[in-house]
Amino acid sequence: MKSGGKLVALLILFLMAFSVAASGCIGGGEKSTTTSTSSATPTQTTSTSATSQVGILEMDKVYVIATDKSVVIVGPKGESPTVNIPSGKKVIKVQYEVDAENTPSVKDLMDQGQGFGAINPAFFRDEHVDALVVAARRETDPTIRTELFKALYILGNHLVPEAILGQNKQLRVYWSWVKGRYYHPTLAERYDLLSEDSNAPPAVDIGIKDYKNDPETYVIGTFGWPESFDPAWTYETFGWEIWHEIGDTLVTYWKEETEQVSPDLAVAWAHNKDGTEWYFLIRGGGVKAYDPWNDKTYPIDATDVAFTFLRVERLGHSVSWMVDSFMDVNHSAALTEDEFDQYLKEHPLVAEYKGKSTTVKSLDELKKFFGYNGETAGVFKLVLPQPYAPVLGILADPFLSVVPMEYLLGDKYEEALKASNNGHDPSAWWNYLQEGQDDPTHQLMHKKPVGTGPFYVKDYQENSYIVLEYNPYYWNATNNPGHTRVIYVLNKDPMARIQLFKTGTVDAVAIPPDKMDTVKGLELNGFKSVVKTDILEPILTFIVFNTQKEPFNNPKVRQAIAYAIPYDQIAKLVYNNLLERNYGPIPKPWPGYIEEGIIKYNYNLAKAQQLLKEAGVDPSKYSIELIYNSGNSAREKIMTYLQNTLTQLGFQVTVNSYEWPTYLSKTEHGQYDIYVVGWVPDYLDSDNWVGPFLYGATEFKSVEVTTS
Repeated sequence: MKSGGKLVALLILFLMAFSVAASGCIGGGEKSTTTSTSSATPTQTTSTSATSQVGILEMDKVYVIATDKSVVIVGPKGESPTVNIPSGKKVIKVQYEVDAENTPSVKDLMDQGQGFGAINPAFFRDEHVDALVVAARRETDPTIRTELFKALYILGNHLVPEAILGQNKQLRVYWSWVKGRYYHPTLAERYDLLSEDSNAPPAVDIGIKDYKNDPETYVIGTFGWPESFDPAWTYETFGWEIWHEIGDTLVTYWKEETEQVSPDLAVAWAHNKDGTEWYFLIRGGGVKAYDPWNDKTYPIDATDVAFTFLRVERLGHSVSWMVDSFMDVNHSAALTEDEFDQYLKEHPLVAEYKGKSTTVKSLDELKKFFGYNGETAGVFKLVLPQPYAPVLGILADPFLSVVPMEYLLGDKYEEALKASNNGHDPSAWWNYLQEGQDDPTHQLMHKKPVGTGPFYVKDYQENSYIVLEYNPYYWNATNNPGHTRVIYVLNKDPMARIQLFKTGTVDAVAIPPDKMDTVKGLELNGFKSVVKTDILEPILTFIVFNTQKEPFNNPKVRQAIAYAIPYDQIAKLVYNNLLERNYGPIPKPWPGYIEEGIIKYNYNLAKAQQLLKEAGVDPSKYSIELIYNSGNSAREKIMTYLQNTLTQLGFQVTVNSYEWPTYLSKTEHGQYDIYVVGWVPDYLDSDNWVGPFLYGATEFKSVEVTTS
């Protein structure tokens, strides 16, 4: 998930053990020939030796990558390596056959705005790399998956469609009167679960209408703007944070939990033995979506769930890649409890929860296994084209927050419900929706969001403020929520935000790392400022090359620019040393991260000049635009430093900024040369880094993995 660099609740220290079992990925396509992005021979790895033989051994019709424990060979069926394969290591062979007819062109994906969606943000395509990504997704053996991820890390490091600036350390700034803060790698905090000390300062006027910051109001000083208030049309941290507050997904992570999901709108679930069919029992007993714009409520059932999933795919925004890649929403369905109960009698399913597993043969057995005895509202059958172990992690993502079908379709609701046979055939809904931003349901939700969560959007003014109010119809409402109101106060100027913090106008603030010292040691009414920097997040900050434009279609040029980045200067002066070096598309310590066989890029202009010469590129013939999202002073400095070094190499360089929604649109459509962004994982699996960073959307007729 793209990060605009705003205040976002993220991260907990995590273990290697759960990272394989959690989740992550991407989808899309172009022609079957490998482009020049992979044709050039990479420079010699700085850490490969003849004795260790770790790194890239061959890059031709077949790629051969040696890791510390295995040799990974990938190529089309019928092709074989020409190098000698090192002995004493497991050999993992990936053979593939491209489906050229169903692989969309990179240009089409650009036109559709699929950057960081169906295809990686660099619009980079390499069939060998794509086959490895698909193989890792389909593989079920975690040890083999890890070796495939290592090969992808090494290839990403050498082919460098994105140059990794580093892995972020968390920076959180808030007053000590805020209680109960917690950290999760993919989800924001729920602000009704946070509270404030009863002795917190009295109400402070925040300068927006008659809103005040009191102990029941959580005020955040930040910047930016959500890509959309439509969950199906937002793929960045701010939009996901809003929907984690105002929506509910089928399953969720409770606070800092990362190893297993908890029930949300689904109270129980089970799957068939091969993991291609999942059944979710939907919570009943008064779950309603609240429409504050018309003061109405809409009951939620399994048909709304089926509609939600199909709608994400139908609108086709970049976030839809997770549905398109891992789910078959057209053959999914809404079932009644009786239909599901009858199905279970002849088709027992596997249920897993809290570390236990059982086979269930009736609806009552499933409810009992999950300890649920309340009302239900139907069953959602989710079909997967192939098993994907991390799928539950995707279902916890806010973009799959359940929305009310009746609200969105209005007077077409009954007709659409009938056309789908009450949700048994969701594919009928394609006729009631359309692709892109002009879809009427998107236009409605974009301006007037409606959800089932603990808060609702009460008031907003673009680029100024957003007010969330506690939902009086929330199904899990408490008489004493920690906060009954959340206000985002938006200001591009970091010093203005810091002043709001110093006066207690805001409870928490987003600041650039280089401004940390301005908020340390503050005191107000007996409370102290809290500045937390102790967690290494699974978040990567990086620059993205447009690999479809000259000279960035040449990997040696990308390597040259990677050597022209002043990493130490950026880490120290921009991030106040809250940026740790990383050299490829997997963060520490996730499976696949490796420090052998890679190029450890450092600031070396002589090396950069040498690589440009080897590539046959005259920098003076190229004008490069470096872009960043306005209001992000850290990224502004990064691009200013990069402008300086690239100018020294001879390039003509300009730096420009764009508002966050415009920035997203330009980058998603390939309308850039080089840009800077951060990646917050969608779900917890190494695939959710290598896929989004490297997958070029090639479709395959077959991908086969063999080991020896």
